[in-house]
Amino acid sequence: MWSTLVILHDKNLRYKNAEIPDFVSWHTCMRSIYISDERLLNVDFFSVIGQDIDVYRGFKAYSFLLEIVCGLHSKLFGESEVQAQFKDRFSEERITNLPLSHFLLKLKNQILEHSKIIRSSYLTGIGRQSYGGLCEKYIHNQIKVHLFGTGNLAESLLPYLVNNEREVILYGRNDSRMDRLKRQFVIKTKYWDEYKCDTQAVIIASSVFPESMFSKISKSAMIIDFREKDFSKVSSKNINYIPFHSMLLSIHDTTESISLLKPQVFQKIDQLTHLREDEQLHIMNGWEDLPQVCY
Repeated sequence: MWSTLVILHDKNLRYKNAEIPDFVSWHTCMRSIYISDERLLNVDFFSVIGQDIDVYRGFKAYSFLLEIVCGLHSKLFGESEVQAQFKDRFSEERITNLPLSHFLLKLKNQILEHSKIIRSSYLTGIGRQSYGGLCEKYIHNQIKVHLFGTGNLAESLLPYLVNNEREVILYGRNDSRMDRLKRQFVIKTKYWDEYKCDTQAVIIASSVFPESMFSKISKSAMIIDFREKDFSKVSSKNINYIPFHSMLLSIHDTTESISLLKPQVFQKIDQLTHLREDEQLHIMNGWEDLPQVCY
């Protein structure tokens, strides 16, 4: 089945939240993935697709998607939030009415089965494998936090933030997302302009955070910034500013073990993919592929 799988990968988010005809999209904070069946596409599709987007076909597409779901292409190697996002995006209720629903459901189940094998065999005990776990390292003694953002990253942090009876205030600009997250977690929600300065921790889980917002934050407040760019100007104003690259450096003790682990993980994914490919080749010569004969 996966010989006709097609995946487009926009890692630079040039087409963020855009849709492509005959593809089903999956948008995360780091990338956009588009999934389709090659049999649905025009014969000239691959000749006109832009060069700024990666194209994977067949079992290479399957391997790549499995790598993504296992967190192998994430900034935090082996992080688990991406698997939860994948499972949610392709949950049965969200794909039931799509033309590719049957194809996607089988793909999701197979990817989750193989990712479970990879995680249980290789990705346990290599440090903090989730952004929420990494964040908790810094705010474990905070009784209140201000969380800016309502996207996938913010949602993945919330299960960790609401622990220990901690008060969590979520700031956003999307009413529907705020309402959904408020129903799902014990939190308060406010709009960005409702933030009032105090000494409690601030977590930035939004790709956009205006400079003017920093002027509202107390200089003694802890700021945990998940944006990937260098914000050295901010750190000079706030001694408790923790940028994302510093968080990654804090787990440098696992870097060496990860570098040794990576070849093994990718080799195992290659084995699982080829096993699936061999199974399909075997089926192709079976009864399922015999042509229908009408008399």
